Amino acid sequence: MKQLFLTSSSEDVMDDIVDKLPKSPKELNLAFINTAAEVEDGDHWWVKAEKDKLIEVGFKVDEFSIKGMSKEEIEKRLENKQIIYFCGGNTFYLLDQVIKTGCDEIIKNKIEKGVIYIGSSAGSMIIGKRIDLVSTIDDQSKAPDLKLTGLEIIDLAILPHWGSDIFRDEYLKGFELMYTEGVKITPITNQQYIWIINDSIQIIQV
Repeated sequence: MKQLFLTSSSEDVMDDIVDKLPKSPKELNLAFINTAAEVEDGDHWWVKAEKDKLIEVGFKVDEFSIKGMSKEEIEKRLENKQIIYFCGGNTFYLLDQVIKTGCDEIIKNKIEKGVIYIGSSAGSMIIGKRIDLVSTIDDQSKAPDLKLTGLEIIDLAILPHWGSDIFRDEYLKGFELMYTEGVKITPITNQQYIWIINDSIQIIQV
């Protein structure tokens, strides 16, 4: 069964996600991939918040970055994981690294085989159709040659942190980019997440 949980701010909705998992978090090994945060300034407080919440609810967390890893090395690191988790940060940089390492193929294969995918912010956006609709928020120069389509595992373009005061000004600056046809644009607040089971897609409000 294919199952994904795509969030804006995973720590705000994780208790609800846990209730929908097939097993207790204590029985699940989780790969926590922090690559998106590597090129961001500051103390990466959100990475700590996300990881701390995962540990709090009981997950066995293995934190690492895929940067510089071969496809084989990533496969080896994920072979005993029931959940793949990508945290937030720079969406352009994250997708660039996912493609360069071959992790894009790994993610698609793992999801099809029933490994659960959880994304937070950038980790959610890369799964969809477009990642350039919020280019005023992320620095595109971190991956200047990157194409602007996501992995297209789902037929949506996700806009995380909708309604958040922190991102309000940047969203308003970039509204012209979002004003487009032919794209299923899906904004989610920090208290919402997209729950996908096979071909069923729901937006859950916590």
